[in-house]
Amino acid sequence: MASLTQAELIKRAEKIREYQKLPPSGTERLHINRGRQLMYDLLKDVFGDPLIAPSKLYSGDWEMLFTNSGVDALMSAITLQQQAVQQKNIDEQQRKVELVLLKLATYTTNQVKAMLLDTGSDFLSMKNPGDISSEGMIRRLENDIGKGPTPPPGQAPFTWQIILEQQGQAGMRAWVAYEINVLEYQISNAPQKDEKEKINFEHAISKNKLSYLRQILRILPE
Repeated sequence: MASLTQAELIKRAEKIREYQKLPPSGTERLHINRGRQLMYDLLKDVFGDPLIAPSKLYSGDWEMLFTNSGVDALMSAITLQQQAVQQKNIDEQQRKVELVLLKLATYTTNQVKAMLLDTGSDFLSMKNPGDISSEGMIRRLENDIGKGPTPPPGQAPFTWQIILEQQGQAGMRAWVAYEINVLEYQISNAPQKDEKEKINFEHAISKNKLSYLRQILRILPE
């Protein structure tokens, strides 16, 4: 933050906060992506390139990490940067400012993730069973949801690809339905937060993920 005054940082952060007031829907995509770009530019100016492992930097900036590796990789980099800030030998006021900035980055990244799920759900709503191949469906699930469903307690993680290979389309439908049930339970039992100034993007991620998976289940072949 040597070349960036605290006043400049606050001014840029306030502009980003205006974008964080937008609901994470596909109709706001251009505006939310602009807020994302401003956020990741600010992270670069304050912290340099993102960490992808302790003491290991990504060979590209924050925006490039998002473009090449996606939202989850960005969130991991933010977490690593938070840990690095906690361990740095810096003035406590500076530490506080940097941690607030990283918290804002978490809001933006969750906003983007929720928006992408909403956009993906809209795309799938226009498809019919058979319009997307099994391999295409798996790629979408891996990119938008994760490598595999939430494993039951005590069971090792597994991938959507393994489900398709070992259990076929019926297995895919069963596990998507299971993931839907898990999400419905989590949403119905989530504590209600009083969010007066900003949208609860973590809750929005869960709701949009649920909508996305319902569309997947609708178009999966019987």
